[in-house]
Amino acid sequence: MVILNIGMPRSGTLWRYKLVRDLVIAGGGTDGVKIRRKYLLQPFISGLNADITTLSVKRLLPAAVPSLLGESYVLNTHSKPHPTTNWLLEKNLARAIYGYRDPRDCILSILEYGRRAKPQYSNIFLTIKDVRQAVDFMQNYLHIFDRWLSAPGTLILKYEVMLEEFDQTVEQIVRHLELKISQEKLDDVAARYLPRQRSQAGEKTHFEHGVAHRFSQEFNQEELDYLAEKLGPYLDKMGYQT
Repeated sequence: MVILNIGMPRSGTLWRYKLVRDLVIAGGGTDGVKIRRKYLLQPFISGLNADITTLSVKRLLPAAVPSLLGESYVLNTHSKPHPTTNWLLEKNLARAIYGYRDPRDCILSILEYGRRAKPQYSNIFLTIKDVRQAVDFMQNYLHIFDRWLSAPGTLILKYEVMLEEFDQTVEQIVRHLELKISQEKLDDVAARYLPRQRSQAGEKTHFEHGVAHRFSQEFNQEELDYLAEKLGPYLDKMGYQT
């Protein structure tokens, strides 16, 4: 089965992808990067983390072929679902996990990431210089949130809940994907991705310093008012206070 890990930009997508990938491997699946090499899917799956830039027919169908041959693997994306995606999900030929975070914290992270990124490297955040530009950038991903909210076969995960209820979230993922994993392997995978912890290899996990609602201390009142005005309907829908 092909499993899609989707997230808002700066919402812990890579952290969640690595967790889901390792759970799937522990349950007998294969790393999507190995699938990419084995089935010569380089034109459709890119990067170190089995990224698929869009879920359009011309990318998703070739990338999903190994799942029809009995392979289970995870692909990582920020893309919206297309009709083909929903068809695969409806037919139980794919599963999806979508994660989101308070858009105000995503915007703060985008601005901070853009400021520290080196200009010589390609980075979509380099041109985003202020809150207004960041809100404009996020609008597309808010619409994508709506699309995944109504997509079949999709587990919706809230970043802030995942931080505070990590063990329960891991159990949700295992149930959603119907994985059969021994308790020993499950504990081992979970330990690698505990929020704000160092991995067993001593490397930082993606959200070692992840803090919820940090935007309220970093933005001034004018910026906070602007964010509340522009994002209000989505904040309500997502369960955040304005």
